[in-house]
Amino acid sequence: MALVFALGNHPTVLTVLLLVLVLLALLALLALLAASGRATIKAEKATRSPEDGR
Repeated sequence: MALVFALGNHPTVLTVLLLVLVLLALLALLALLAASGRATIKAEKATRSPEDGR
């Protein structure tokens, strides 16, 4: 509720910077999660034996 009020009519520079930092943190978290998912898939493919039939 406070965020809606702060962004209401005239957001301050500090408010905009805070929002930018939050968005950057979310994007960094998504990038880390995506990278770990790719690494997990790559590791599973490397350890899979030919008898698995996949």
